[in-house]
Amino acid sequence: MGKFFGTFLLFFCSSFFSNSDPIIWSGIGYFVDSGKTSSIYPNLTSLEKDLNLAKLISDKFSENENIIIGGSGNRSSDEGLNSVLLAITSEKIFSNYRGKNPLNGAHLCYRTYLLSSQVVLYSINDKKILKAFPSTTKKTYIDEDDQGSCNTSAVDLNLHKARFSDILWGLDLANIELGSEFVKNYSSSNLSSEGMLQEQMERILKLKNVFSKGNQPIGVRQVSVSEYANNQLVGKGDFSSHQDYFSKEKLNLKELKEWLGAEFSKWLSQDLKISIVPFYEGEGLTLNIGTTFSDSAEALNLKKPELSYGFDYVLRGYRKVDVGETQTQKGSVWSVYSGIKFGVVLGEEPEDIKNLATIPYTQSTAKQYNKTDILNDWDNFDETTQVGIREVSQNLIKQNKKWMKESSEISSKEFKNFAKTILNKVGYEK
Repeated sequence: MGKFFGTFLLFFCSSFFSNSDPIIWSGIGYFVDSGKTSSIYPNLTSLEKDLNLAKLISDKFSENENIIIGGSGNRSSDEGLNSVLLAITSEKIFSNYRGKNPLNGAHLCYRTYLLSSQVVLYSINDKKILKAFPSTTKKTYIDEDDQGSCNTSAVDLNLHKARFSDILWGLDLANIELGSEFVKNYSSSNLSSEGMLQEQMERILKLKNVFSKGNQPIGVRQVSVSEYANNQLVGKGDFSSHQDYFSKEKLNLKELKEWLGAEFSKWLSQDLKISIVPFYEGEGLTLNIGTTFSDSAEALNLKKPELSYGFDYVLRGYRKVDVGETQTQKGSVWSVYSGIKFGVVLGEEPEDIKNLATIPYTQSTAKQYNKTDILNDWDNFDETTQVGIREVSQNLIKQNKKWMKESSEISSKEFKNFAKTILNKVGYEK
């Protein structure tokens, strides 16, 4: 069964009952088929050893009475306690040549680093996932590499690791001159609240333990891309092909969908204050998880839950409009046409849902820039997509009149009724 399952994981639910039992901190995990951890996560597995992440996090949790550090000699699953781990679910690097800088003639290679993780609370005894909270970050660096050198392998491994460290720490230390001593820049003392590591550690510290009875799993069920948007992404429309998801004359639709699903899952989880089963495009229910504990390693087999309620995300298309220019400057608007659906999940097929809410919307980003600036339409579309997912999620809680007027494609009354239905079904509490 298969294959690394990226952002697919996890789960659950708004209707758990809290209890006062402590939880066991089990370490850092990688969602991947057995034996493939280092090949699929070469930077993160190496980085974990360089920076001793498992010890760093364990030290942070050691003084908290509600968290037990796992490992031999400590309290364990024999007491029936639940366990929590930080799971790395996706590590990606996209390298794209952008031509020469018109100002100085330097070659430009844009490298984008994507990292996804999830806090996972699960029952040790029955291997049942109880809660999960996803986080995904993209960060782009500009290197002066010519077209022949604009690839992933041309960069020193330590630089790749340092850039992923920047995402984890919330810093901006990585640069092309960085040598093997980069590890000295990253320590527990300079963790930033903007970084993924601090964000997920805070979630663990605030995590409420739960019983697994009476739950109704809620998740991102489907991510779909219209034929019109697909043609635009492969360069058959008004734009060149998407630099991150199109290669070798083929669109990597799976990675695009998993990125969209991860963003949608992240904001739903954060704004609705519930655990979300993120979207994963793939077969099979059993998840092979290689987990690095404080002083041991185990492989877990966890099962994907059957959703009670599901969200769908639909990407409909893109549009760019130029809105004026002067002798030196120009203005443009990038628009992304999307939509979300929510309903009762009846089965695993796309049509197996009783639809309770449909919200189409158009998110736009306007920018004024110098004509000499090097812009990439897909970077602006991706940014606009992320903003739209965040906005539609937040407007479910409290409607923003300006956003409703500019972006929602349904009336304010319809939106409020749909939002009320969604919040009621997921058990949202202010």
